[in-house]
Amino acid sequence: MSDEKLPIKFFATRDIDELRVEGGGGNEPPKWLLSGAELVERAQQLSGDLNRFAPAIAQREETDSIVPFVFVAKMHDDATSKSRRHDIAELFRAKDRSNVIGLCRSDELIVRMDSLTQMKMVSARLEDYGRNKAAISCLEHFGKYEPLVIEEKGKQSYKVKLMDFQDYEQNLAVQRLFEKTATEKGIAFKKTNYTERVSIYSFKGVDKAVLDAIKESEVFEALFSIEPMPKYKLSLDMLGDTQTVGIMKPKEDQHYATIGILDSGIAPIPHLAPWLTGKRWSVYPENVINPSHGTFVSGVALYGDSLEEQNWVGHKGVRLFDAAVFPDTYKEGIDESELIENIKEAVKQNHEKVKIWNLSISVTNPVQDDSFSDFALALDDLQDEYNVLICKSAGNCNNFLLGKPKGRIHEGADSIRSLVVGSIAHKRERYDLAAVDNPSPFSRIGPGPEYIIKPEVAHYGGNAGVDLEGKARTTGVKSFYQDGSIASAVGTSFSTPRITSLAAGVYQELNEAFDPLLIKALIIHSASYSENLELPTEERTKQLGFGRPKTVNEIIYNSPHEATLILRDKLPRGEKIDVMDFPMPNGLVKDGFYTGQIVATLVYDPVLDASQGAEYCQSNIDVKFGSYDGKIERDLSKRNILNPVGQKNAQNVLLSAVYSTRTMKAARGDFALRERILIQYGDKYYPVKKYAVDLSELTDGNRVRFLTQDKHWFLYLKGLYRDHVERKANLNSIELGQEFCLILTIRDPLGKAAVYNEVSQKLDEYNFWHSNIKIGSKVNIPVPRAL
Repeated sequence: MSDEKLPIKFFATRDIDELRVEGGGGNEPPKWLLSGAELVERAQQLSGDLNRFAPAIAQREETDSIVPFVFVAKMHDDATSKSRRHDIAELFRAKDRSNVIGLCRSDELIVRMDSLTQMKMVSARLEDYGRNKAAISCLEHFGKYEPLVIEEKGKQSYKVKLMDFQDYEQNLAVQRLFEKTATEKGIAFKKTNYTERVSIYSFKGVDKAVLDAIKESEVFEALFSIEPMPKYKLSLDMLGDTQTVGIMKPKEDQHYATIGILDSGIAPIPHLAPWLTGKRWSVYPENVINPSHGTFVSGVALYGDSLEEQNWVGHKGVRLFDAAVFPDTYKEGIDESELIENIKEAVKQNHEKVKIWNLSISVTNPVQDDSFSDFALALDDLQDEYNVLICKSAGNCNNFLLGKPKGRIHEGADSIRSLVVGSIAHKRERYDLAAVDNPSPFSRIGPGPEYIIKPEVAHYGGNAGVDLEGKARTTGVKSFYQDGSIASAVGTSFSTPRITSLAAGVYQELNEAFDPLLIKALIIHSASYSENLELPTEERTKQLGFGRPKTVNEIIYNSPHEATLILRDKLPRGEKIDVMDFPMPNGLVKDGFYTGQIVATLVYDPVLDASQGAEYCQSNIDVKFGSYDGKIERDLSKRNILNPVGQKNAQNVLLSAVYSTRTMKAARGDFALRERILIQYGDKYYPVKKYAVDLSELTDGNRVRFLTQDKHWFLYLKGLYRDHVERKANLNSIELGQEFCLILTIRDPLGKAAVYNEVSQKLDEYNFWHSNIKIGSKVNIPVPRAL
């Protein structure tokens, strides 16, 4: 291929590409719908369950309690789709408000009931089973709601979360009642706002008697959970190294992006001091700060390539901001609530000058299948509020020492907005368990809650194994100890700053406003797997996300034989994007059929709602790319037909069903080993979706049907929203929409077709606005090599 560097491009949709979403569905009743005696029996059972709540609801009314009665509605496994959830919400509706306020698990709804009048209204709907058969068919039973309480022996610190009743004033009144109750019982507490809507109370040093006192109070039934407060500790094993490396210094006429190191502090050693900007931010005095971990993280971010004598990231230097949010845990621990307060305050005070943050700290709790962690909610809220990007470590696991499988990613790594990073091995010594470019033995794995892909990417963080005596042996990556000497260590803590500095390197190369969604998408889009990877295909995203990203220059430039297009926009509810004149280059036609490789990455900001448990992501975007025979006029007089032009025989080529399994298994080229991704996301609410396909791998029949040279090409995006957020938006007159970044690369694997030029010409021919991504002035900084 040519060494010519051609910048990737933005393009924008035209007015004719923005269409209205049309309704669908047939008239046939679904198979899961109950009828006859089964329907009557289910309705009577649910009525009996509901009537058992009458005494408790009546007692709340008599005492004028401010705590609503809540219960759990258990759903069938097939009742979680949007259409069926709508029917269930209608069953419990009171005037214009839905009484479904949250989820315990993915199949258990939390329902509030404010009065006997509301209960009788729901009873009447259950008796009218003919009209409400859809909702009744979806529900199994109603049961009492019990707050989650996890107790430990002796005096402990606890984390208390209140129920979100989906009403601001109600929540405020319940919070006041809780605080009053705690004060009256002599319980010291502290309130931390993890997000705008999620407040957490912490109890320090309380025993079982205190928890029993809360259980016996009126406010207990307003609690969501009481559980031990997560504690954070850091440890860093280092090995001395005789290597030296030259000191880099920033150039006066060069602009450098700044990364914030949310860690234990940075020692101003000679290699790092010239790059430190501003005064250290911390709430801790110097005598409780141990900067060993933060210094090592910073050294990897700035000198990672130099120390390893590799071009893994390729940035030209980055500024460092020291945010010591973590004390020396050998002297004192730190509660989760305190850590979150520190992180929030550090970002709040410095977000205008620091847009990219490194967080190589993990709590020791693995994520759950059916809920997102409070730590993740706090990180998401912080990034939304201050328009920053946090690169978060996936977490470390010592199970390899015991011969056990790897554990799931740690809490915080399930953050939707963050870019989460796993670790791969950079080399292999005698006792190491992982081959080069394979997942490090200590790197925790996904998926996240609701099967979202976490981590999204991976980078080099070291290797490890067990010697003949059963002791841990590590092959670390290099950085600096706090005295300035070179040391080595392993962990996702040290793969993460490589991605953080990569994000900063991309940002400072671009002459564009800071856009975390764009930077995140560019990094994920560039990622691929090593040809040395030994994992089965289905394990790749669990362990490594989408792989290791390319260097800064490789991310922002194309060769003449490929074209990368960026569509950065907002998709409002009720609209879709249907580009029917996609500029597919004719140069990819070989022997009468389209060929080429297509890589599509979609990253979007779903609407989030912490009260909805596993359904925290309340919106989704689907993407399709493919061919069709031609445009057809549509009859606007027909029901559900809103758009005048459609496609004849359209086929999405991002579906695995159109490809030959035999051909894909036989393929051994670079694309097959490193890049091919065909995940069927379906209606899952994945905030990151990536496809990589080779058109030569379609079945012979599908090549004839979908790839002949007379085909036209389309690009299609459509949003989807869960019933809860749609009801909430309608009630509060909120315009829903989703920010998204779609990056699509078209490539000639033979390196012959002038793809870049032809795509550019077709964009002009079809009247698309397009522009090269803006590149800042190039200033090359020599990277010192190890001496």
